[in-house]
Amino acid sequence: MSRLKAYLDLVRYPLFAIPIVATLPGALIASQGKLTWRVAVALLIALFGYFAGMIKNDYFHHETDKQTNPERPLPSQRLTPRQAIIPASLIYGLCVIGGFLLNRPTGFLVMGLVAISHLYNAIFKAKGILGSLTLPLGIGLLSVFGALVVSGTVPRLVWYAFAATTLYDLGTHITTTFKDISRDKQLGILTTPLQIGIRPALWVSAIATVLAFAIALLPYWLEPDVQKSYIVWVILGVIATVSTRISLYLEPNEENGYFALKGSMVGSILFFPCLIGAQVSIVISAAVILPLLLITLFLLKTTRQEV
Repeated sequence: MSRLKAYLDLVRYPLFAIPIVATLPGALIASQGKLTWRVAVALLIALFGYFAGMIKNDYFHHETDKQTNPERPLPSQRLTPRQAIIPASLIYGLCVIGGFLLNRPTGFLVMGLVAISHLYNAIFKAKGILGSLTLPLGIGLLSVFGALVVSGTVPRLVWYAFAATTLYDLGTHITTTFKDISRDKQLGILTTPLQIGIRPALWVSAIATVLAFAIALLPYWLEPDVQKSYIVWVILGVIATVSTRISLYLEPNEENGYFALKGSMVGSILFFPCLIGAQVSIVISAAVILPLLLITLFLLKTTRQEV
């Protein structure tokens, strides 16, 4: 049981909703709102691939974590690096095999997503703006992945989801780095605010976030067959994001950075899957989105695990 708990801590299971809400738009848009077995498989592969990426993150940074996060499974020696890298690599391999069993484009995209995750964790995470661009690209591509799993093609509406998710996660990634900015500076870890400056980084984050919301609203005017009620989720995402980032822009410090990060998590769960509401009724989209949000908030509160 202690080893199981260590693995659960390693994958940061309270964040399970992020890969799900990033994949849902592509999968449900491609299936025209129907919950098919292919939709379920897409969510499962995305979830386990995300968990494998979390394990790889801790594997590549366990030496730094000895100073910054000594309670994590690897620096606390609850698990060895070998006990982390082997299952993570096996999960990645199974995800790739699963992708190719579904169809060839999905298999190649899964290979690309694994490469993005590996490069981010091994190299780009500490490379400033390069890291802030790489990870959001992978998160955004999950919507394309979901569509390919279901239909082997990518409907036009999914490209809106891809662009909006990528840009929103870019803005989120930059705000994320503020929660450890003093520690990162002390350890020589290069993040976007340390590379280009605090105010320029905040401007990049704000511009990316505004563009994300703007792109998500485009189908409201440009796509005649969408259900207009989906903008409810965009508006809720705006409220969650803006209300929790204001303090960071007024006073950029670690406490406000962590508050902005938690707000962005809520915003992500509300915003990433917003375009499924273009295909299904507001009641059905709420039945998907709200439980994921409530479960995430409950897990974060009860486990007290770091976001």
